[in-house]
Order: sequence, then C-alpha cells, then structure tokens
Amino acid sequence: MQYKRNNSLMITSIETVMMGLVMIFNHPYDDPTRPVFHAMNLFQSWPMCASLLVLGGGVLILTICNYHKYFADFVATVLMAALWMAYLVAFFVQDAFSRSSVSVATILIGFVFIRILLDAFFHFERGVWCG
Repeated sequence: MQYKRNNSLMITSIETVMMGLVMIFNHPYDDPTRPVFHAMNLFQSWPMCASLLVLGGGVLILTICNYHKYFADFVATVLMAALWMAYLVAFFVQDAFSRSSVSVATILIGFVFIRILLDAFFHFERGVWCG
C-alpha cells in the first residue's frame, strides 16, 4: 500500500520547532506575586521549550522519512494537538491576567491548534492517514 506524505504534519512540526526556538530566546516578564501568572509562565521554561524542540524534531523526522507503521502519524498528531492546546491555554491565561485584550501570539496559536484538529478530523480514518 502506497502512502502519501503528510505535508500538513510536516508544516506543523516545523512550526513547533520554531516556537521552541523562539521560547528559548524570549525571556518574558514573570510576576511571582501572582500565582496563576507565575504557574502559566512555567510553560516558557527550559523543560517545556525542550519538549517543543524534541517533539517537533521527532515528528519532522517521522514525516520526512514517510514512516506510517504503528499509527505513528495518528500518535504524532494527537501529541502535537495536546501540546499546542496546552500552549493556547497558557497564553490565553497570561493574556487574561496581563492585559485586557488577546495577543496576536494567542490568536496564531489558536489557528495552528484548529488546523491540527481539522487535519485530524478530515484526513484520518481509523487512525490511518488517508490524506
């Protein structure tokens, strides 16, 4: 059975690696006196940035090698959706506590998350990529 390469997942993995790199070099303001803001700021620490880089790099290698065994595309899509949803919630909570409007970064993260969900909904059938 010939499989198509999952280009959408490749683009999402490149976006994930880029977000990890941006988060490593961006050191935002942290306010330890506000517990919720401080807790959400942990998403911008080294372990979470490393998870972005490792997951994004691993999925990029998976899509470049066109690997389809063991529901790898499905598992990668679920992991990417979970990671981007966590960052969407973290950025949204930070925006709610720090300013009166939603930032552009939060909106863009929301678009990436919605694209991942639509891709998973329309291109997977029983866990197998049908692109």
